[in-house]
Amino acid sequence: MEDSTLPAPSGEATVEAERVVAWLRLPAIALIALGQGLAHPNPHDTAFLITLVAFSAWSAALLAWVYLRPISTRFALTATAVDIVAISVLAILSGGPYSHARLAFFVVPVAVAFRFRPAITSAAVAVTTAAYVIQALAHPASSSPEATRFIIIQAGYLAWVGVACVLLSALLQKRTKLVADLAAARARLLGDALEAEQRERQVLAEALHDDALQNLLSARHELQEIEEAAPGHPAFGRAEHALTQTVSQLRQAVFDLHPYVLEEAGLEAALRSAAQQAAERAELELRIALHYPRRHPQEQLLFSAARELLANVVQHARARRLDVTLTEPEEPSELLLVVEDDGRGFPPERLAERLADGHVGLASQRFRIEAAGGSMDVTSRVGGGTRAEIRLPA
Repeated sequence: MEDSTLPAPSGEATVEAERVVAWLRLPAIALIALGQGLAHPNPHDTAFLITLVAFSAWSAALLAWVYLRPISTRFALTATAVDIVAISVLAILSGGPYSHARLAFFVVPVAVAFRFRPAITSAAVAVTTAAYVIQALAHPASSSPEATRFIIIQAGYLAWVGVACVLLSALLQKRTKLVADLAAARARLLGDALEAEQRERQVLAEALHDDALQNLLSARHELQEIEEAAPGHPAFGRAEHALTQTVSQLRQAVFDLHPYVLEEAGLEAALRSAAQQAAERAELELRIALHYPRRHPQEQLLFSAARELLANVVQHARARRLDVTLTEPEEPSELLLVVEDDGRGFPPERLAERLADGHVGLASQRFRIEAAGGSMDVTSRVGGGTRAEIRLPA
């Protein structure tokens, strides 16, 4: 479900944004520390140092957290609130309206703009501006000449930058929605294309099965009757052998075009048949564990990807063992297919190279799986075999 405050279309973008902000805190802390060496009215060096150390520890903990633990909207909002409080405390301890730490207030709206939607950005701008004004007025230096004018100008700059950040956030939101709409349209178009392709394959398979294959079977039957009437000629044996091979090849082509076992018996039976055929062709030890007796709305897509993976094992892996697993993992709304071999493997960048060279088998299957809301991960290393995992929403 889409988050109501974060503009990013996926959790990965949210995590990336929080990691960027976590790294940005570190140079800000260094600049605040260096700025304390400059002249300030009524500085509180000891309290400032304690607060800065505490804020540094907090920032280091956040940096570790964003790489080790899940990130949520509440986490991001809490981190932003702590940033505003910490900057306010550091500013009031080092000069109030004239503190060099006040410049860190300008970073907050920018950091918020590319992480949150315009409404949250607007609220952050208002809170940040108010925090500067409150700490500035609370500091003794606010009673100095020109202090009021200085505070108003600084608050104006903050508000001005804040408005720009709100507009930036709105623009990012608009672009994010556009990207999401394009992705949804792409998924729909791909789904339509897959359905059209499947219909055409089914029509072709039925035509081959009902016409060409039946004609060949009829011709073989006629040939057998002729051989019974005039036995002994070697040409009959050769012709029958050629017809038998052609019938077998045509049946395999019909299965490849439209596997009736998938339509009639379901995903488990179709995968078992395909895995057994692959293992027989490459003389592999087959270990198979299939535990999904139900029908799946995307079973044709999953089966197509599985056959592509099995074909790669047969043609390229030079393996001795093949493992095929189909299960429901701990998440009940997910289907997991694993195809693994102990073959020669390949470098991780090979997939991208093959796509650039026009070999779009696995890359095309991954694109289709992702368009259907799933994921396809292929891990391999030279000499260490290959493992492919396909996850689809159930």
